[in-house]
Amino acid sequence: MNTDLPTLGAATMFVGLAIGFFLCFYGTYARKWLLPLRSVLSGAFISLGLALLVINRQALLVSLAQSDPFGALERLFWANGTYIFPIIYLLSFSLGGLLLFYFSRKQNSNIGQLVKILTGLSMALVIFLLLRSLVSLPLSILFATICLIFILYACLKGFDYYFAVETSLAGGLLVSYLITRFWYLSTWMFIFWSLILTALGILTQIHSIQKGKERIKNHE
Repeated sequence: MNTDLPTLGAATMFVGLAIGFFLCFYGTYARKWLLPLRSVLSGAFISLGLALLVINRQALLVSLAQSDPFGALERLFWANGTYIFPIIYLLSFSLGGLLLFYFSRKQNSNIGQLVKILTGLSMALVIFLLLRSLVSLPLSILFATICLIFILYACLKGFDYYFAVETSLAGGLLVSYLITRFWYLSTWMFIFWSLILTALGILTQIHSIQKGKERIKNHE
């Protein structure tokens, strides 16, 4: 694991762990609030990524190849020494989030499928950035691609169970990343805890979903 990354503070650690564990085991209970937030963030990340790709493609690819992609992307954001490009990036970030949130509210199956695909892409991008801080570039691309295929398949198959998988995966990755960074554990420990927490989160949330459906059937 890379050890030249900035050290996490205790406050960041505890807040991040609280959010991660909640997402991992109780994400479906907050679906009403997480769905709009999910749409906004997905649209914002995709739009920002496209803006960076169009304006500064070569520097973006170099930044993604760095061992600390978050820091490299932050430096790229202000790299040109002018406020014009940061303003363009911020506008892209804001407009992308608002547009995808607007489309997610539309009762249209085709738009719904598009929103799901874009959400899956944005989550795969976040997974890639997290992994890149811990493992090599080829492994990051491989794992992010596998996660993307799995996410898109589950997303298009059935949304209830997909949302449980998505929040469990997001929470498990966040908790594992924070623990690995805070105590400087090995990459294999990150992978181990990610798999364990994600699997436990999926089982817990799917069990809750099934109990909720049985409860509804019993009241009918």
